[in-house]
Amino acid sequence: GSPRKHGDTHALIDAFVSGLDGEYRIVSREDGISPCIDCRYCWTHDGCAVQDAMQKVYADLADCDAVVLASPVWFSSLSGPALDIGSRLQTYFARRFFRHLPSPLTKKRGVILLAGAQPGTELGPIANAKTILGLANIAKDDITVVCSMHTDTIPAVMDTAALDAARAAACALSADIPPA
Repeated sequence: GSPRKHGDTHALIDAFVSGLDGEYRIVSREDGISPCIDCRYCWTHDGCAVQDAMQKVYADLADCDAVVLASPVWFSSLSGPALDIGSRLQTYFARRFFRHLPSPLTKKRGVILLAGAQPGTELGPIANAKTILGLANIAKDDITVVCSMHTDTIPAVMDTAALDAARAAACALSADIPPA
């Protein structure tokens, strides 16, 4: 969800990845994923009418054990790029609520990594991220949240508590995932 390759959100991602065992894939706006266009194709069909890099994400979601949503907090919200990618999970919402079919995804674990300037502004983004992760078949109780919320004064790369929490979340996630 961050356009800054070496910014605060990426500091949390780097710490998380350093504690992770197994394979992972990072998806970002640079992958060429368009937001949902509300064409309503998914109201009557599996998948999405928009053919772009999200097709690979759908395949990865079918195969993965966990999903991490990482975003800066902008105006007390997830970033636009994070919301754009998250909006493409609309196909799972439509499948469940309009077509009354179960999720095609196995149950997964989730992690939310947020970086922002002001404590307290993370509450809305956490709620949004949990909703998005829920579409990937992740129960709210199976989501770990890590925040670095003083980035105007302490860059995330220097927020040892948040970096340690990100590494610990990865280690806990790795311990729960059976070896391949």
